[in-house]
Amino acid sequence: MKPKHIKEQRQKAIRIIRKRQREIYQKIRELGYIKLKEPIRHGWFKEIVITENVERYKNKAAILELYDCIEKSFWGRTKEKADKQWFHKISKHLIYKEFPTISKKQFNRLTYKAQAMCTVFSFRSENKKIKKRFYIRIPKGAYKIKYTRAYITHSKRIDPELESELDLLEQQLYKSGYYEIWQESYWKNYWRTPQEHKQKFQVTKQLNALKKYSLQDIINDNISWEIN
Repeated sequence: MKPKHIKEQRQKAIRIIRKRQREIYQKIRELGYIKLKEPIRHGWFKEIVITENVERYKNKAAILELYDCIEKSFWGRTKEKADKQWFHKISKHLIYKEFPTISKKQFNRLTYKAQAMCTVFSFRSENKKIKKRFYIRIPKGAYKIKYTRAYITHSKRIDPELESELDLLEQQLYKSGYYEIWQESYWKNYWRTPQEHKQKFQVTKQLNALKKYSLQDIINDNISWEIN
């Protein structure tokens, strides 16, 4: 019987290694966490909190509904770095007028009263495409922005044997002759799967279907997305 080609043998070995890695990752996730006896300080949160004044407003339920769907806190190792994260979100149009904005998908899930407290605005993303988000008109007396100490309260369980085996498997993937095949198979699986080809075809089909609409209709979202 003709022996298998060396490349086929290495491909089989890589598949076995990757399968074992996935099993180990699953076991590591299942280890869970250990609660620390004493919390450890770990940076700061710049966060938005609802104040007691919210009880004064008739639309309290809508305010709380909107509050539940926003990103409430931004972490940094120092207050300055927490501020940096805050301003980074502002530059991405995710914070408008000192309050986080929501996407169209989030907006569609809101009740009518909550939607009435939102205002749409358009902006150009990094790829120059026009996008829409919604800023929220919550009364300023109903919330405040403050800094809060961040703490680590739990520690990840570690199994030395699993970690050691994981390192050993990774070293085998970096061996001469194995690394090239591993990388080739990784990118092939990532970009060239039938699902990726199907998704790319559907996107292209939808983009071609948009050609029948005017630019103003697309900007105003006056189009039908039921494209088969």
